[in-house]
Amino acid sequence: EDDEDDDEDEDDEEDDEDEDEDEEDEEEEEPRLKYQRLGNSVPDILKRESASSVAVHANFLAIGTQGGWIYILDLQGNEVRRFASHTAVVNDLAFDRGGDAVASCSDDGTVVINGLSSAECASFTYQRPVRSIALDPKFERKGNRQFASGGLAAQLLLNEKGWFSTKDKVVHS
Repeated sequence: EDDEDDDEDEDDEEDDEDEDEDEEDEEEEEPRLKYQRLGNSVPDILKRESASSVAVHANFLAIGTQGGWIYILDLQGNEVRRFASHTAVVNDLAFDRGGDAVASCSDDGTVVINGLSSAECASFTYQRPVRSIALDPKFERKGNRQFASGGLAAQLLLNEKGWFSTKDKVVHS
C-alpha cells in the first residue's frame, strides 16, 4: 500500500508542475508586432481574384493570382502596375535586388520577366508547369541575365542569356 501511495504522490507532483508551466505560458507577454492592413487597391484586387503567390521587395509588393495576373503595389497597397502575364495560376514571384524586374512562373508552363522601370518583357516557354522561380540578384545589370526555375518536369534549370540567344542548363535532375 505504501508503494501505491508513493506513486500517487509522484503523479500529483507531476500534475502540479504541469499546471505551473501552463500558468507561466499564460502569463508570458504577447509579442508586440506593428502591422497595418494593406488597403487602397488590395481589397478591390482580392474581390476580383484569389491571390496565389506573393513576393516582397523593399519598395514593392507583388501579388500573383489564380487567373494569371500580376499586380505590383507600393507598400501602402496602391497599384503601381499590372501584367496579364499568364493564362493559368501564378505559382511563384521573385524580384531582382534593385526592384527593376519581377519574374513569375505558372501552371501554363511559362516564365515571364517584366521590367518595372522599363517596358521590357521576356517570356520563356517550357513543356510542363513551372512551380518556382529565382532571379539573379543583379539581373538588370547588362550581361548578367540569369534565372533558375523548377517544376513538374523534375528538373532545376539555370537559364543564361548569351550574345545571341538564351540557353537552359540542367543543374539538377
